[in-house]
Amino acid sequence: MTIPLREWIKGALDPERVGNSSFSAASPQYVASCLRVAVCLSRQISDAEEFSNEGLWLLPIDNADWAGSVAVKLTQVGDIDGYGNAAEIEQLPRVHSTTHDASAGDLKTNSSASLVHFPSDTCEIVAASLHNDCFHNVDSAEISTEGHADVTSRGVSFDPLSSDMKLQRIFSLGLVFYELFSGGKLPPPQLTLALSEYIAARPAEAAKETGTLGSLPNDETNEGPGRSEQLNISATLKIDTDEEDVYEISDRYHAEGARKKLPECQSLLKSSIESLKRLGLPYPLCDLIHNMLDCINGELSGEESYTKMSDITLDLQLMIDEPMKFLHDLDLVHLSSRGLQLTGNLSIRDEEFASLQCAYRRAVSGSSEVAIISGGSGTGKSSLAVRVGEFIIANGGVFLSVKFQQMRGNPFSALMSAFNEYCNVFMAVKDSVWVKLLSSRLHDALGQDVHHLIKVIPKLSDIIDCDTTRFAPQHGCVNELKKIQYLLLRFVEVISSCSKETVTLCLDDIQWADAFSMSVLEQIIMMPQEDKRLFIIGCYRDDEIQDCHPIKTVIGNFNEYGIRLTMIQLDCMDKATVNKMISDILCLSPRIVKSLSDIVYHKTKGNLLFVSQLLMSLNRDGLLNLSLSRRRWMWDEEQIQARKLPDDVATFFSICISHLPSEVQIALEVLSCFGASVACEFIAILESKLKLKLVKPLDWASSEGFVCKLAENYEFSHDRIQEAAYGMIEKDLRCHLHLHYGMRLVEVSLETENDNMLFTAVSQINLAGPSAVTDSVEAAVMAGHNLVAGKKAMALSDFSSAASFFDSGVSFLKEIHWRNHYKLSLELFEYAVKCSLVLGDHLRLTALSLQIFKHAHCLEDRFNTLLLVMSSLAYSSKISQSVKTGLSILAKLGHKLPNQCTRDEIIFHIKQTQKHLSTISDVDLIHRKKMNDDRHTMAMQCLSKLQLTMFQVSPDLQPIATLKMVDLTIEHGMSPMSPVGFAYFASLLGQLGELKDAFRFAKLAKALLDADGSTEILGDVLFTTSEVLTYCEPMQTVNEYRSQGQDVVLATGDVHFACMLRLTYCATMLWTGSTLLAVKDESTNALRYMKRQKHSTSYYTLLPIHRSTSILLGETYNDPLTEDQLTNSQQLVILYYHKMFISFLLNIYDDMRQYAEKFFEVRISSSLLISAYAGHEFFGGLVSFRIYRETGEASWLERGKQCKSTIQLWAEQGSLWNFEHKHFLMKAEEHYCENDLSCAELAYSNALVSARAHKFINDEALAYELAGYFYHSAGKTAESLEHLICAHTKYTEWGACLKVNTIFRFIHDKFGSVHEFKSLWTHTSLESIITPRSDGQSCDDHHESRKRRVV
Repeated sequence: MTIPLREWIKGALDPERVGNSSFSAASPQYVASCLRVAVCLSRQISDAEEFSNEGLWLLPIDNADWAGSVAVKLTQVGDIDGYGNAAEIEQLPRVHSTTHDASAGDLKTNSSASLVHFPSDTCEIVAASLHNDCFHNVDSAEISTEGHADVTSRGVSFDPLSSDMKLQRIFSLGLVFYELFSGGKLPPPQLTLALSEYIAARPAEAAKETGTLGSLPNDETNEGPGRSEQLNISATLKIDTDEEDVYEISDRYHAEGARKKLPECQSLLKSSIESLKRLGLPYPLCDLIHNMLDCINGELSGEESYTKMSDITLDLQLMIDEPMKFLHDLDLVHLSSRGLQLTGNLSIRDEEFASLQCAYRRAVSGSSEVAIISGGSGTGKSSLAVRVGEFIIANGGVFLSVKFQQMRGNPFSALMSAFNEYCNVFMAVKDSVWVKLLSSRLHDALGQDVHHLIKVIPKLSDIIDCDTTRFAPQHGCVNELKKIQYLLLRFVEVISSCSKETVTLCLDDIQWADAFSMSVLEQIIMMPQEDKRLFIIGCYRDDEIQDCHPIKTVIGNFNEYGIRLTMIQLDCMDKATVNKMISDILCLSPRIVKSLSDIVYHKTKGNLLFVSQLLMSLNRDGLLNLSLSRRRWMWDEEQIQARKLPDDVATFFSICISHLPSEVQIALEVLSCFGASVACEFIAILESKLKLKLVKPLDWASSEGFVCKLAENYEFSHDRIQEAAYGMIEKDLRCHLHLHYGMRLVEVSLETENDNMLFTAVSQINLAGPSAVTDSVEAAVMAGHNLVAGKKAMALSDFSSAASFFDSGVSFLKEIHWRNHYKLSLELFEYAVKCSLVLGDHLRLTALSLQIFKHAHCLEDRFNTLLLVMSSLAYSSKISQSVKTGLSILAKLGHKLPNQCTRDEIIFHIKQTQKHLSTISDVDLIHRKKMNDDRHTMAMQCLSKLQLTMFQVSPDLQPIATLKMVDLTIEHGMSPMSPVGFAYFASLLGQLGELKDAFRFAKLAKALLDADGSTEILGDVLFTTSEVLTYCEPMQTVNEYRSQGQDVVLATGDVHFACMLRLTYCATMLWTGSTLLAVKDESTNALRYMKRQKHSTSYYTLLPIHRSTSILLGETYNDPLTEDQLTNSQQLVILYYHKMFISFLLNIYDDMRQYAEKFFEVRISSSLLISAYAGHEFFGGLVSFRIYRETGEASWLERGKQCKSTIQLWAEQGSLWNFEHKHFLMKAEEHYCENDLSCAELAYSNALVSARAHKFINDEALAYELAGYFYHSAGKTAESLEHLICAHTKYTEWGACLKVNTIFRFIHDKFGSVHEFKSLWTHTSLESIITPRSDGQSCDDHHESRKRRVV
């Protein structure tokens, strides 16, 4: 429906229709609707002017009543804008819109807005209808005054695109807006009269250009709409264009008249706008109308007057889109007291913001996402991250922000504060049921180790009812750093599983992140998305990040781990962005602030930090003020332009700080000594101890924007401000201040036992440095403080901070400190060595340990360091040196081991020990007396570390160390290391075939570990006993034991044996017939973990297993492994074994024989990797039988029989489940080689039944295949085809696509078209060859009738 503008105004403000007698022109609903009408009008004229001649038909004519020609087209149907129903509206005259196809854009007016010209009686009809009672049946709560508007166009006979005519159109539209927003009131007639007279008196230059000046519409009265007659006051200059000097004469004449008329016009215009303000209209809207009307003054118009219609459209659209900024009046009370505020959401960096929004949405949808924002200092990285955080919170997400500090006092405080906040957020939004669920799951996942997490995440105690004092401290942890990493990962997994929300973790200033935090973050990022539900945003200064920085390594691994990375590179803002930013801050349109923004851009080069702080400085200095009369910001451009600024933002901050009151300067300097953030509690203590005013000055600095006062901290608004404040302190004075502040805080921290304060205090002392302390006694006190702080940091598993404290403590020690402070020196160096080992700094460890070896008084004082050196050498792949060091320690302890020993001698000693132990019950062994001789205890510790390293470099001598541990335990009593000795002794017995005793002592080792074992040896015992159990228990069950053991071992920080357990877990998955896709996924994740942990031993051992799995899946595999990369003989054995294994399965005979020869040449009888050893014997025997059938060489037959005998022994004495079917299959192959066809046929059948019963689908498929080949060679076509088809089915179930294809090709090559032999096989569908089945029932049913017999 389309109605005249004036009638729309009247109806929109009708109190009866609205149902609110106080509803007025200033009501927000009415203003919003008028804005939509206004922007539609201005856009029509703007578009017409843009399209030049093609759009002239859209321009309204001069000398017209514009408001009377405006029509509002309502867009709703039914109850239209509260006026009435559609049927009654249709009784009004139908007004058709004018249509015109313009070549430059095909403009039409029959869309959402109509161009109409009403007949003379239209207004009367509409008015009558509006007063009909039926138009008032409207619920006032649903009033809608939205509409669209257009202006009537008519033909023109002048140049409509001249600048003067454009200004007159702006003025004329301004009169329409005045009437529209005032609710139908008109400007005073005197205003239009005075303006018309002024225009007539203006110089004739405009007339020379256009030939005429338009008239200004007005009414005789100020009564509002409904007039019957228009007052047309126009001044037209009729000029004879043939007279050349007429314009000069006219200019002089009219200029004088214009000057006389201008003050009157400006006064009337001001009073007219004041009447709008008295109506309660927003001041920005009144200013817009003023600037439209003022434009008619031409060159004498104000600087903010409009010159283009498109600018009006843009400003109106801003008022519609962002009314809080550009429409509503400013909060003068707040701004007057607080000054200019920059904390609002600035709509800059929109493109980058959109990219981060998309990344977040993908993370919520389940994608692994990381976003990195990089750029120079002050480019707006943090501001962009904060804007993303506001978006996330507004959409119901959780946003946690963490800032790393250059001056770091508390151990990994940044990261731990994030996890603390994590707990706060979830406690705030979750009910008690959820908290109980989370507490239960955390207890289940972490057990007693949960108290370690509470130490570093205190808020976790609000979720878990856990008294940390109940738990006795655990000693002997392998690697506390790895342990806390594991616990944090488990914490994230558990808390994510209990919540559906995706948490965003924003990490600011990553360039200052400590190594531990980066390591934990890397582990979290690499977790599967379903386990973490985290979206990570990182910010760093790219000019302060070197290629060796950990973040570069982490980013480089993203592609490999399937993590999507969104990189945002920020530079300084361009001129347009600075203009938009200042527009947002001052809540003024970009057009008005352009001159100011150009000056600011020139002075700051677009650095966001510089721009924001310059604006704050201008406000403080009175160059950017809040005008109470105009209710907006005003500025002095000339003085701002004349102001000299430094090129460097830090220097600018220094100048700004120097202008502050002296008390504020001192407070900022004190704060800067502690870094970017300091606890309010510490500031209060310093104020008391230093007798300085700090709290109030810092609060004042907060109001000025230099610092932010958060809930618990004072924090600099930007690190550049902190740097500037710190730079104002004289360099010679800094050390004294740091020491002074540190000592004051140390006193309080020791009295109150406040660890956080202690860390901060000691960090201040260390910033002062040893040069600040000259007295040796005082220096020793400082070293002691560092020792205490380092120990506490170690208890929190922050070894990076601990190492820093210990190093600083050492640096405070003066000369001859080993003589004057021996105990302090020894303790500092020992702890420093341990931190170096945990952090992997082996060079530093060597340097520190040499000092201990040089100055320690006795072997006992050197022993702990010697053990750490052994571990360091082993981790550095210097295994031989590690063994040599261990043997040297044993010799000094009086337990020298022999340099050589024959295999027979070793077996003899094993048998003797076995015999001796057979006389002692397990109960007596468990309750045996404790070992109380320190030297024997130290020998057991050393022997425990030698077990694995000796196996790698001297496998023949490794049993000697095992036997020595068992002998010391029997003779001198149990030690915490005794479980290791019995675990390895069980492994030796298993290798010799003494499987029952092997099983006994493996279980004994586990029982001793549970009774009184050290957590340091947990991984060693679990790994070794799991290998022994492979002899006696189903492999599938043992693998579940390994899976559980991985988590238990990681909880002790033992990465080595965690990797070894994952290695054997993956290998056993392959050998027990787990789906190959599952094997590949598990091994891929395991390889990634091993690579991150730099555990080359397990990595290069697992790589061949992963390769074999991928090949069987039919995937292309680029082999990255070469023999040169392998670090020990065991890895070489596994490499040759898997190449032999794949060649055997794929029937590539030449490769199979080549690798078989290499395999048997380097093969060793492993007492550790028994799970691999079992596979070696099985496939080594099958390959040997195959080569014998091809070559007839007896040596290969003999090798096959030896392997078969080993498998038979394990089947008879150990687990039938694991080895029976293997023995049957090897026996069948042996009979096949000896041409004993009937026995071979029976053995094949037994192997099939046994493999199926024990759920080894891979071995069942292999047995079908080998039986099929056997029957084919025997000429039994039907039986051969039967078994090969079943093999095809089983390989399909296993997922061995390449093997499926191999079987298919063999059948096709040997039997031709499969369907030709359908009559030969009735027990299974031949279609399985082409369409693989998943059940395989027909093959199994066929063999169920065959009774299994053991031959």
